[in-house]
Amino acid sequence: MGTELLEDQEISALCDRCATATAVDLRRLLTTAGDDELRLTQNAQPALCFVGIALTVLLRRRGIEPVAAAGHSVGEYAALAAAGSVDAPHVIQAVVERGRAMAEAAPAGTGSMAAVLGLEAEKIEAAMAGIDGAWPANYNTPSQTVVAGTTAGLEAATRRLQEAGARRVIPLNVSAAFHTPLMAPAAERLRAALDRIEWRAPRLPVMANLTGRAHQGGDRIPHVRQMQLRSPVRWAACVAALVEAGCDTFIEVGPNRALTGMMRELAPGRMAVAAGTPKSVAEIAVPA
Repeated sequence: MGTELLEDQEISALCDRCATATAVDLRRLLTTAGDDELRLTQNAQPALCFVGIALTVLLRRRGIEPVAAAGHSVGEYAALAAAGSVDAPHVIQAVVERGRAMAEAAPAGTGSMAAVLGLEAEKIEAAMAGIDGAWPANYNTPSQTVVAGTTAGLEAATRRLQEAGARRVIPLNVSAAFHTPLMAPAAERLRAALDRIEWRAPRLPVMANLTGRAHQGGDRIPHVRQMQLRSPVRWAACVAALVEAGCDTFIEVGPNRALTGMMRELAPGRMAVAAGTPKSVAEIAVPA
């Protein structure tokens, strides 16, 4: 997902600075690593975050400046970088530590996540009440919530959700139960890394997954980042806050289009496009 991006001289140099700061072979992860290797969260997170940062560089080069930002899960780190809260090498350092902490807190195969389609969040919460080891993890749209937990917890939750009327419960290709209490040990370890970084107040509003509202000041960012790791992502609330702030054009910055697809439900009638490659960045229409 990074081969084309790294052909750009500025982005290639930025990649090298981030790799040096983290002692991670970021260039290899972005160009030649296989699917199984990238599926591991300690590898996926820095790769995804760097792609978001690099695409933002290209958008700004074209004169496309954000007036507000939000990021889904690890994407919130790239959003904070875009808002000037932290520089790229330091944010990649934080994300590398986040991925490692999450991987060690829940070794691959001990838990996972599943997307629940066609069932409102309130009914999902009611259906899962009392199940040990399973929780709502991402409130994505009114018709899509992701749940997560231990293998046994997810099996029990899937049965309950199907009985409650879910149209589909789709297992996700992830290695652990992110954004649940199972991540509490990882959140504690992450906090130590976050406290070693200087976080500045964002220059533009960045909506926090934890609250669905804008971050308030740089000194609160480590606490909010720590709690985000063990708490549900309130993505629908983040987008609602952006709409309330007057945003009418949304650009998804990353190697996929999942968030763009959600915008039809979250912000109907507003423009939403995906900028996942240098080519797609170049094709975005810039208002005169």
